Amino acid sequence: MRGIRSVDRIVDLCERDLAFIWLTRGQKPKRDAFYDFKNRKLTSDVLDDLNYQFMRRLQKEGLVTLKELFIDGTKIEANANRYTFVWRGSINYHLAGLLDSIDQLFEKYNSFLQENDYGTKYELGNAQMFVIEGMDKVREVIEKNRKRKLVKHKKLSNNRIIEIGNCSPLEIRKLQNNLTLIADNEGIEFVYGKGKRKPALQQAA
Repeated sequence: MRGIRSVDRIVDLCERDLAFIWLTRGQKPKRDAFYDFKNRKLTSDVLDDLNYQFMRRLQKEGLVTLKELFIDGTKIEANANRYTFVWRGSINYHLAGLLDSIDQLFEKYNSFLQENDYGTKYELGNAQMFVIEGMDKVREVIEKNRKRKLVKHKKLSNNRIIEIGNCSPLEIRKLQNNLTLIADNEGIEFVYGKGKRKPALQQAA
């Protein structure tokens, strides 16, 4: 709120500032309450769930469709260094590897359902791979730049816009829910911790 990040400053404002007093409903939280919330309660799972709820709300209000994902190097001013930005070519380079990894996970998911006949048993369809336009050109430039680097030639521009379809966060979440459904009905227990062997279903999740 107001760009204030210092816990001590927030605690002080909760006692003096009308806006903060209204927000806390007159309560006066101490430093420990903020640190406990930040370090123990604000976990990655909680943040993922909040993001999921936020995206669902945007979809419900008709502000987004969640049917397509676009990633570019647009520079947007924020609280971070305003002179820092990322080139589209750099994004495309890393995005190519990321999409390969996602495709492999989708293939692993489909193979898992087919090999164990879970798709038929639970009436689950195959995960649909991304529809990507422009990636072939990006990969071509990446390969050329690798060769040019060996002979110390200047890199080629790789600023092509990549369009990705069938990439909804809700669809990915749906696949995870499908795997959880199978685990619950098949009595498969997920394990956590270092050195513990995860079942194939958990690895797919």
